[in-house]
Amino acid sequence: MSSGLQDYGLIFLTGLLGAPHCIGMCGGIMSAMTFQSKTSLAQTILAYNLGRILTYMSVGAFMGFIGSFVNAAGTIVGLQGIANILGGLFIILWIGKKVALPLDKWSPLKLPAIQQLLEKLKSRPGTAPVFISGLLLGFLPCGLTYTMHMKAAASGSALQGVFTLLAFGVGTLPALIFIGICSFVLSKALRSRVMLIGNTLALVIGVISIMRGMVINGWIPHINPWLW
Repeated sequence: MSSGLQDYGLIFLTGLLGAPHCIGMCGGIMSAMTFQSKTSLAQTILAYNLGRILTYMSVGAFMGFIGSFVNAAGTIVGLQGIANILGGLFIILWIGKKVALPLDKWSPLKLPAIQQLLEKLKSRPGTAPVFISGLLLGFLPCGLTYTMHMKAAASGSALQGVFTLLAFGVGTLPALIFIGICSFVLSKALRSRVMLIGNTLALVIGVISIMRGMVINGWIPHINPWLW
């Protein structure tokens, strides 16, 4: 079952309202980039985030591609929609228990050669080193991003996987662009509330994925294209 615009809207809002999480995970990196870069602030922000989001989209395409095989296999054995159900369950597990697939174990950032490359890029002028750093640092382990990977796999489509991570990546942009402002303006209590809303939206995405999988399998009736 294809993702609609409402799905991408929810995913965008999840990234947008995950601002406190983004500040904690990537704020230091974004700040360091702006201080160390040999180019303008605007070019640095654009190059880093373009690289980061392109990596998100590539992983989303891969996860959607893998999910398409799961869906095809599910159709053959009479369990069509299994990818949606599993993807939704993983999202809920991360929100509730911070359980995620150990994708960070296969991250290229674990390789010494990549670590050395990142160190060398810091001292080089121009936007290319910042862009390459963004590409590599897009693999940083992040539970919230992993939930979007599961959503991409649940879509069963490489193209939808790309758009899923694009919507999420664009949603995270404001937090990283205004990282300096956000870290001082948002009080601790307000950050917690915003993060709660972001987690709630991710939870909604997980539930919708499960319900759509159940509809595909004929276990529950179809209600509405905006839901399942």
